[in-house]
Amino acid sequence: YIFSYTKGANVKNWNVEKVSAVTAKIDMHLERNSEWEQWALLTADRHLDNPHSDRKLQKHHLKQAQDRGAFVLDFGDLFCAMQGKKDRRHTKSDLLPEHKTGHYLNALIETASDFFQPFADNIAIIAEGNHETGVTKHTEFSLTDALVYDLRRNGSQVVRGGYRGYIVFRFFGDGENGSRYTRTAYYHHGSGGGGAVTKGVISTNRRAVYLDTDYVFSGHIHEGWYMPITKVKLNSKYDEVAFTQHHVQIPTYKEEFLNQPGGFHHEKGGVPKPTGAWWMRFYYSRRTMAVETEFIPADK
Repeated sequence: YIFSYTKGANVKNWNVEKVSAVTAKIDMHLERNSEWEQWALLTADRHLDNPHSDRKLQKHHLKQAQDRGAFVLDFGDLFCAMQGKKDRRHTKSDLLPEHKTGHYLNALIETASDFFQPFADNIAIIAEGNHETGVTKHTEFSLTDALVYDLRRNGSQVVRGGYRGYIVFRFFGDGENGSRYTRTAYYHHGSGGGGAVTKGVISTNRRAVYLDTDYVFSGHIHEGWYMPITKVKLNSKYDEVAFTQHHVQIPTYKEEFLNQPGGFHHEKGGVPKPTGAWWMRFYYSRRTMAVETEFIPADK
């Protein structure tokens, strides 16, 4: 791609494309100066249709994404979807009024499509989580496929991600022979409970053993932290160099603890969990003469 970089509200300087069963690429314009930046919003575990999901905070972050020309990466459990007839976890108290219908799954798609449509131009990837795969297992219907199809039908570029996969970030300078940098990410919706004490942080060292990507994103356990791990490799001149692998655990938008007299979360001894998302900001460093990254908790 050859981009013409513009900075300002609602300006898009990126393109997304799915290139294999497990990989998507996002191409961006790059300016080799201190003014250049590209933002991304990292989200997971929205549980949009749950009454305890903070939809007001979600819209706040999505509007910020619009203002920053950011792309949104969502890593599963966008839906809660536990109130179907065959789901043993279903309870009428966790149904929103618009979902009290004989066409429950259709209603979930309508709600999500209406919610995300104003921000569709900023959504790059919607991946699936265990709540979506659980629905597919029991009904042979993919909520993720249906939502992505609906958004794309209305002009969005959004691509569908799997339970896990890769993202290749490519940065192009001006002209066909401009500067080019590549960064890679691995994402996995997540598994297990995270651990009351470790908060899932111990998984970073396990993942660092078998992954060689620049970033590792995960959700599922409703925790929020960032942990850089320093690794070493040989460069093209056979010198040993250090590089950072950025591990980002993405929190949830569902508040299950506060002001709840009971419920499943409290019955199993659940603790307060962070809510929100992460910003990923790419920028050009004159010191390193390369694209650098910082991670910032999304404000409330």
